[in-house]
Amino acid sequence: MRDYLKSRDFHRHMRSLLASRFRELCWECQTTGKCSFARDGSACWLQVSQYSNGIMGAKFTINMTEGPGPAGDTRILRRLNEADRTIGKALEESIFARLPRPDPDPQVEVVGDNGQTMLVKLGDLARAYPRQWEAPSDIWLPYFSKSDLDDWATFLLPRLERLTAPSSSEKIDPQLWAQQFRRLTRLFRSK
Repeated sequence: MRDYLKSRDFHRHMRSLLASRFRELCWECQTTGKCSFARDGSACWLQVSQYSNGIMGAKFTINMTEGPGPAGDTRILRRLNEADRTIGKALEESIFARLPRPDPDPQVEVVGDNGQTMLVKLGDLARAYPRQWEAPSDIWLPYFSKSDLDDWATFLLPRLERLTAPSSSEKIDPQLWAQQFRRLTRLFRSK
């Protein structure tokens, strides 16, 4: 069984994978202990969902602030083009397929496309969020172990320049995904 990667180790590992590319793009590594970078008054950082566990793993996204206040916050994965989304979706499915599953495969509670909760088998988790990869959805990248992060870094590295370029007025909605994932994890809290 693979070892579940905790948040502190996530940031350390992702920094080791992404820092040299960010430096090539003239971003400076921040010393906050998290995987974050700064350039010309902008900040870019990886955010791990606070709702994670040793069964489902965790998810992360990438945020960028391009000015003072929350009006300048952007989830840069929304900038992925159609080809990127196709590749990302396939990678997500392979990561979900690698999740270690107890026998029998447990059911987990997820929030469906219309906001309703539903139970799906852990092995069907990739199908629980069918619209995540459709534009302009808020994309969160799942991981369980370092090998999953290695795969996401391989996906992200050639796209970082385009993703971190100064943008239009895309806005961040941190509550939407958090609410959905909170419902998903309720199953594990009270059992």
